[in-house]
Amino acid sequence: MQKPTVITVEATDRPKGKAALRKMRDDKLVPAVAYGPKVKSNLHVTIPELELEKVLANNQKTLIKLVHNKKEYQTLIQDVEYHPVTDRPIHVDLFAMEEKTPVTIEIPIRLTGTPKGATEGGRLYQPLRRIMVQCLPKDIPAEIVLDITDLDIGDTIDVEAIDIEGVEPLRASFRTIAVVRPPKGGLDELLGLDEDEEGEEGEEGAEAAEGEGEGEGGDSDASSDDKSES
Repeated sequence: MQKPTVITVEATDRPKGKAALRKMRDDKLVPAVAYGPKVKSNLHVTIPELELEKVLANNQKTLIKLVHNKKEYQTLIQDVEYHPVTDRPIHVDLFAMEEKTPVTIEIPIRLTGTPKGATEGGRLYQPLRRIMVQCLPKDIPAEIVLDITDLDIGDTIDVEAIDIEGVEPLRASFRTIAVVRPPKGGLDELLGLDEDEEGEEGEEGAEAAEGEGEGEGGDSDASSDDKSES
């Protein structure tokens, strides 16, 4: 299992006042708040926009080692607020993990291999591209990789196929991750794979290219009772 990339980010205390806030953003610094079981009181800091962009651009799960006043915090991105015009990040919430406390986190799913059914004209769909899991911080995977080489037309790969020690998927085991549908005009109705059923899954993804999964570019879903507005 591949572990997440960890990017070290130096944080500085957040300045107060509107003028200081404008200058901070002109200097390409992003206001952030860090909270969690390892933080006694919320940390209101700023982090370099460039370092944050590196995390957001990574399709795999990426952690941030936040360094502030000589202390280090292993954090996940909880939420990012973007400017409505420029789409630049203007605020980020970070969840500081504690090594013995499980976290709930969204992990990207990547498919590998070309299904046998695709060589016969089948069409690969990946309704579920990311999945919420629960695990200890040490067990967080960078991504979940599933081999779909053996899938024939009409075959599916479901959540039950995820078998990673220490990682518990928070989806029903029968939930479909990917399916090889017949060619258009083929046996869709006979196999129970009509367009209406696809639409039911479609809220989480669309058609995938053969053997191609799509990673996750962004936010984690850890939670904390002491989250505060910046």
